[in-house]
Amino acid sequence: MFKIILILIHLFIGTVCIIIFPVINRKSKKFIIRWWSLLLLKIFKINLVVNNDLKKILCKKNYLIVSNHISWIDIFVINSAYPVAFVAKQSISKWPILSWLVKAAETIFIDRKRMTKIKKTSKEVENFLQHKGSICIFPEGTSTDGSQLLNFKSTLLQTTIKKNISVLPIAIQYLHKQKFCSAPAYYADLSLLDSIRNLIKFDNIEAKLTILPEIKSISDRKVLANQAYIKISKVII
Repeated sequence: MFKIILILIHLFIGTVCIIIFPVINRKSKKFIIRWWSLLLLKIFKINLVVNNDLKKILCKKNYLIVSNHISWIDIFVINSAYPVAFVAKQSISKWPILSWLVKAAETIFIDRKRMTKIKKTSKEVENFLQHKGSICIFPEGTSTDGSQLLNFKSTLLQTTIKKNISVLPIAIQYLHKQKFCSAPAYYADLSLLDSIRNLIKFDNIEAKLTILPEIKSISDRKVLANQAYIKISKVII
């Protein structure tokens, strides 16, 4: 019950932060997003472990970050390491409260069911990579319990070819007592509330981010997707 109260208070703080976002600069936004994300992990008693300094890597140049996808909390785990923009499925834009927070973090929403929308999203991603910063995609197109890796869809990787942007693979894992843990997973028919309830039941979950070597842009997006898939699969499978 105490965790639930803390979560509700934290969501309220998040909505207050959103109100001031239009009048502050991007550096201040990133600071707030990272602070809010780290505090969210602390409330859920999730310990973040990262093998490298993501801020140092992303400050050098822009990347298309490619990651496996397990949970709604993946976004906040990555933002706890260093805030980036995301491409997320359209349904997230309809979530209560959390959708406001995700939108405030410059998320681009994608509707994979409509090709015209996918093309529009690709243009938005290209523009962001060229003019604003790094952006993270989840090329599986859906989420899993974290024990497997689905084939990567390569469509959005075309943006790296057009703008000569490198790909940065990141593997996400959730562990409890150094063993695989599916508690954070939000997949299949599991509801968002069920996923949150599962997280509340556990303490001291480890969110492990493995930042892998960058992949230079090449002319074939499917080869790019496969190279990223191989790197991430070696970590989680």
